[in-house]
Amino acid sequence: MLRKILFTFLAFLSFQMYAQELQVLISEKKSGKRIVLFAENRTTDTLNVFFMVNAEGYRKSASKPVIKDIPPKAKVPMITLIELTDTPSRYTYDLIINKEKRNVNFTYEKQAKDIKKMIKGKRVLFTKNNCEKCDELATTLKDNRISHRVFDITKDAILYNQFMRLIERSLTEETKIRFPVIWNKDHVIFGYNDLETIVKEIQ
Repeated sequence: MLRKILFTFLAFLSFQMYAQELQVLISEKKSGKRIVLFAENRTTDTLNVFFMVNAEGYRKSASKPVIKDIPPKAKVPMITLIELTDTPSRYTYDLIINKEKRNVNFTYEKQAKDIKKMIKGKRVLFTKNNCEKCDELATTLKDNRISHRVFDITKDAILYNQFMRLIERSLTEETKIRFPVIWNKDHVIFGYNDLETIVKEIQ
């Protein structure tokens, strides 16, 4: 019975990922050392897309998130990657699609204020699907009874818009966003290398 449930869940997860790929097609156009990545909305609805490239061998500005509303049947540029000289380059990307329509009165400024109030003075982990480090840190904090909240940006309709709007002033050309994104009471930490070290830092 357990195997049947697990198989059903995995099949559903695979279908969800496949369905997203059918909704938005990511393509690239290369010219010299520049690669422009495009998102094509293949549906008849406006889609809000969170797109983040995990790049190696490109300028550091490549690893910043892009959030855009893509009109129906439209193809829009999302990000430009510029290859570094004499450095092997490769990239993967995270794509999250939000079909819910936002209330036009619910502005980004209001969103930023709302989430700032929500996380003020707290430890918050912003996680995503298939992130081992996210799961490891959340489990360790729980086991050590360190108070924290976890928000999965792949499950919340507008949460990533709110948080990225809040921290956008902290993002520079040198910023490389890694998950989990950790809000440690009053500042942001992008990912970690050593579990024990990060737990001590945020205690």
